[in-house]
Amino acid sequence: MKAHTENFHYSHLSFLLKRLHVISIALLALYAFYFYVDLVLYQHVAGTPFHTTLILIHAAGFLASLFYMGIYPLVKKNQRFLQSVGPDLLLDFYVFLYIGSSALASLNSYRLSGHIDMYLVVLVASAVLLPIRPKHFFCILAIIHVLFLSLLSSFIDDPNLLTSKQIISTIAAFISFLLLVLLYSSREQEFQHQQKQDELQKNFRTLFEMNPYPLILSRLSDGKLLLWNKAAAESCSPSHTSDSVTDHQLVFSSPQERVELVNELRLRGSIKNYILKQDQPLGATKWGMAHYELIMYGNETCILSGVTDITPLKQVEENLAEYANYDALTGILNRRSGLEALNSWLTNPHSEASSCIVCFIDLNNLKQVNDRYGHQAGDEMIKEVCTVISERLL
Repeated sequence: MKAHTENFHYSHLSFLLKRLHVISIALLALYAFYFYVDLVLYQHVAGTPFHTTLILIHAAGFLASLFYMGIYPLVKKNQRFLQSVGPDLLLDFYVFLYIGSSALASLNSYRLSGHIDMYLVVLVASAVLLPIRPKHFFCILAIIHVLFLSLLSSFIDDPNLLTSKQIISTIAAFISFLLLVLLYSSREQEFQHQQKQDELQKNFRTLFEMNPYPLILSRLSDGKLLLWNKAAAESCSPSHTSDSVTDHQLVFSSPQERVELVNELRLRGSIKNYILKQDQPLGATKWGMAHYELIMYGNETCILSGVTDITPLKQVEENLAEYANYDALTGILNRRSGLEALNSWLTNPHSEASSCIVCFIDLNNLKQVNDRYGHQAGDEMIKEVCTVISERLL
């Protein structure tokens, strides 16, 4: 947990330093406008304490922004500085400067307009744009706000008006602190969530690579290959793992089959023990047992496919089926297959529109052939009769 907190603090400081750089650029343009206001629009109050104070405040802000613009290229790449207390102090200084100068500007403006709006706006803006550590912000806010309230009392003689201004500014200070706490906590939770996601993704990739069976991760939307482990790479040709290849060429039989299975995956989330048949070059056929899972990877819905090559088992299965259905001596269907074919015809609703002939054939004198010429001659006789019958049936 401590490591997560330190990582967040380091990441958050880098983020705030970049944001402060953007703010400094924006303020430079804004201060250029302020100088026009000070020197042209406020010409009628030139020489007054209000005008002098206003120019000094704007000049200090302009120089501070210009200074940060100059040091930012140096500090953003200085790892030693970024891992020290330097970034905290630098950010605290600029937050103190912005809020303090806005408080002073509001007190100065009260002389002319009777408003303290600038202080209230900058309080909220500082909390939203530069959410530094809450305890640091609280200390800065407490110091400046206490001074602001005490100085405000020296500008306002009306007790009711003073109380109103103090209440409004205090509420604004409280709201700004609450906003900062919420934003800081939200960024910390988001960072920790992302850290956990990255850690889970790293663990997933480790298990993915260590798995001895071929695994392929592809994007659900278009089938683009995202990951494949060593076992998958060894079972595929090099061209099959290029960027132009999609998953239907590796873990599906055809694009149409992929569409059907993807629709099923959307409903069920997973498909187990799916028998996959893929046609290979030169008329060969490859069989696989596939498992498909829908998972989230990198904020995308993906298909995790695991395919085990069962081609040798299929060949054994075909051999067993042939032994079970065909007579080993003659090569024709045996009695069990014949009875199954007859039963299928009898139970077929369309069999009434066709006819069927059942024949029983007996070989005469087979025993005499076996006794006189041997069993091999008898076997040859049986095979010859079956061949003749098969030729006549065709």
